[in-house]
Amino acid sequence: MQLISLEKEAKQICKQHNNSFVPTTFGVKVVRERFELEQRAVVYLHDVRYQDVTVAVPTKLGGKVPVRILYPKDLKEDEKLPVLFYVHGGQFISGNVKTHDKLIRELVSRARVAAVFVSYSLAPEVKAPVQLNQLQVVFEKLPELAKTYPFDLSRLLVGGDDVGGTFALALALMHPNSIELPRIYKMVLFCPVTNANFDTNSYHQFAGGYDLTREQMKWSWQQYLGQVQDKATFLYSPLRATFEQLRQLPETLIITAEADVVRDEGEAFARKMRDAGGNVSQIRFQGTIHDFVVKNALDETNACRLAMNVAVGWIRRKAALK
Repeated sequence: MQLISLEKEAKQICKQHNNSFVPTTFGVKVVRERFELEQRAVVYLHDVRYQDVTVAVPTKLGGKVPVRILYPKDLKEDEKLPVLFYVHGGQFISGNVKTHDKLIRELVSRARVAAVFVSYSLAPEVKAPVQLNQLQVVFEKLPELAKTYPFDLSRLLVGGDDVGGTFALALALMHPNSIELPRIYKMVLFCPVTNANFDTNSYHQFAGGYDLTREQMKWSWQQYLGQVQDKATFLYSPLRATFEQLRQLPETLIITAEADVVRDEGEAFARKMRDAGGNVSQIRFQGTIHDFVVKNALDETNACRLAMNVAVGWIRRKAALK
């Protein structure tokens, strides 16, 4: 029995899934296929231009990583755009350019940015820290990519949803004041995962029946971390970062969903960053579930439309660089 009032579309998704995740390799296959199938639902797609490229990474990281670069359809000659380095979610085990196509297109078109979307390797076939290292290599090659694409790296944003938020935060914490790399201008996170811990109030309150379950997240973390022992490091649990580290982060927007197991850790991160003296804004949307801005079936809900309006407006508003 549901404990809160959900928007009807979110309620329908919860009813359809009904805690159907199976914590096995077969379960991963089902999750991936179901995610892609559901994201084929008819939805408005903003018209953008994109190119699929391959970025070379060390052999131990797979040798190459697929990257999609997107920019507005009406790009003017010699126009340079703010860059959104976006990391997709999917609990480490799913997600790709197809599942996140709707979200990225809207951000590119409405916020008028160029997006760099990295298809990092998925767990359980590939374990940590390969994914973060792949992302780091691509991130460090942004100045090189800027020689070919219309990038204004003086306005570099990092974004992510779900565990994409984990990776985005780790990247920002790893490179707060790098001389070699462009400074991160802003960061936008949707329903971010910030801690490899499963004992918050939201983890227990929404453990089952609200699409993403506590057991699925626990199992997914296990598949990602593999033999990693120190899961408390900020690279895997950004909430464990020190005040000094958090103080160095760029202006950040965190959007959370009411009925979401990872809600409390996302909001706890915002509070800790604020207490550290960081510049952060956080908004919780009632009546909706995890990754509501990603799911095609929730695109026309009140929660998604308002969240996207907020995110687009926030991205477009210029921030004062520190």
